[in-house]
Amino acid sequence: MALENVDFGNINEIPYRPLRPGIDQAVFAMSGDGVNVTVNRVDNGNDLRPHTHDDHQQIAWILQGECDYYVDGEPFRMKAGSWVVVPKGVEHYIHVYDSPETVVNVDIFAPAREDYNEAYSQFLKQQGYQGFNIID
Repeated sequence: MALENVDFGNINEIPYRPLRPGIDQAVFAMSGDGVNVTVNRVDNGNDLRPHTHDDHQQIAWILQGECDYYVDGEPFRMKAGSWVVVPKGVEHYIHVYDSPETVVNVDIFAPAREDYNEAYSQFLKQQGYQGFNIID
């Protein structure tokens, strides 16, 4: 096994990239073969942004907080430990409106979201971060 392809870190210690007001994101497993992982911190009152991923299956897993996660128009009430699988091409979004704390949401994408890898790598470079495998 080649250690240069191993990512290691702690989601409580890595930098988060602001996406929009009330939402920031970190990306890891960027060197994964066909998969990557994002950690999103979402505050109450974030904008609703229904969307689809035509080329990516997504697993959403809630580590902290409470939210409604809509998949194909169906709301799923989620709390710490809850997860939902979103098939390719299906509309979905997170709605955080009454959580007692910031929602921490892990998203696992297959195949990998290369656009997320590239944007996060650029953010890390701008921050001068040397932590894990930054995509050149």
